[in-house]
Amino acid sequence: MQQEDAERELSIDELSQVTGIPSRTIRFYNTQGLLPPPHKRGRVAYYGGEHVRVLTLIKELKEKHNLPLDLIRQLLEIRAQHGEIQMNLALKQRLLRPLATSSQEARFSRELLLEQTGISPALLDELLRLELLFPVQEGEQALFTGDDLLLVELYRRLMELGLPLALVTLIRFHLRQLVRSEIAAFEQSLLPRWQSRGLPLEEQARQFEEILTLTDTLISILHRKLL
Repeated sequence: MQQEDAERELSIDELSQVTGIPSRTIRFYNTQGLLPPPHKRGRVAYYGGEHVRVLTLIKELKEKHNLPLDLIRQLLEIRAQHGEIQMNLALKQRLLRPLATSSQEARFSRELLLEQTGISPALLDELLRLELLFPVQEGEQALFTGDDLLLVELYRRLMELGLPLALVTLIRFHLRQLVRSEIAAFEQSLLPRWQSRGLPLEEQARQFEEILTLTDTLISILHRKLL
């Protein structure tokens, strides 16, 4: 995208040429409220740099991350209200937890987990012994979630690259210590503050989710920097 294209006013056909998105698709995005309203002069609509940026974002979110339009709309609303950094944090949170919704619904027996992942029963028993999986007890049966499937794939790939399970166990140990400190900070600092302000439960949940997003991102960046 040329700098002058981002600054000058564009007709819808020019906007289509700059972004590589068909005019009819731009009109559809307009009707869905994904774009800011165009500037009108008489009966002619003109678009500016913000429209170019938003369309570029939509294209990237659809093609690179394969996100549905409903989720893209939510991310764009976060961007409009809180800025690009917060939108990127929300996107990162979404990508870090791709199985979050399905994980709460899908349940896998031991046999199905072995079939889905292709690991040996001995390796599964070792992962359970080391508490590297988190099955849910339903009656007398331990059932696994989508998160467990993802964890197995991560462990297997790390081992294929030559890293031992001992390192994964060490990571889990230190993360557990970190989680305990986070819980203590929540109970001692956040909860009394929210209660004194009479913060509604929905707002508490929103702020807690934002804190999770920020800490997930912080850990990821610090991890890369310290390696």
